[in-house]
Amino acid sequence: MAVTFYFTRHGETQFNVENRVQGWCDSPLTEKGVRDARLLGRGLADRDFAAAYASDASRARDTLALALEARAEARACEGRAIAPVPVREDARLREWCFGALEGEPSEAMRQCLRDLFGEDLPREAQNRRLNEIADYLNATDPTERAENFAAIAARIEAFLHECGRAVGEAGGGNVLVVSHALLIRALVFLYVRDGVPFPSKIENASITEVVWDDGAISVGAIGATDHLAG
Repeated sequence: MAVTFYFTRHGETQFNVENRVQGWCDSPLTEKGVRDARLLGRGLADRDFAAAYASDASRARDTLALALEARAEARACEGRAIAPVPVREDARLREWCFGALEGEPSEAMRQCLRDLFGEDLPREAQNRRLNEIADYLNATDPTERAENFAAIAARIEAFLHECGRAVGEAGGGNVLVVSHALLIRALVFLYVRDGVPFPSKIENASITEVVWDDGAISVGAIGATDHLAG
């Protein structure tokens, strides 16, 4: 049976506001981040979920908890059934590891990209060259912690196929996943290369739809934000 994943980026965090590189380090949700997480949940009130996953970063776990709480409240107001959604954490859903750049001002990352490309490329152009970016950060990271693109792709594919197979064998359905901007962008890069540039940015609490069907993977809407208008 087919499985539809609703991949969403966590809500806005303090590091987002401060323009700092986040990666595997963490920071709390802002008031806006909390509000958008709840809007996300209300926007998904009309969908049933077989399972929900978050990366093991607190910003992802908190976004998922707030979204499911708001979804349950909205369903209760509408007289809909409120079945519990099994929740799990999965480290494979983490953001890219950026090594020594983590916690640093975003300008440090921009300078690395200038060093790689020899110029300031627009975000759309960078999105087409994600593999080069990850491999360059991996090769130049003095801590030797930054991941190359093959490592990032391997954990995305392992999660999708393992979870897709398990949910599919149980009857299929929808799965809510709270992850991170570049992890979601890398997923799109892997499966729908023409869709990589747009939207130029995966916004906080946006939704990207991914369908797993007997091992075949397709991507629908990318970075949708209509639900945040409420």
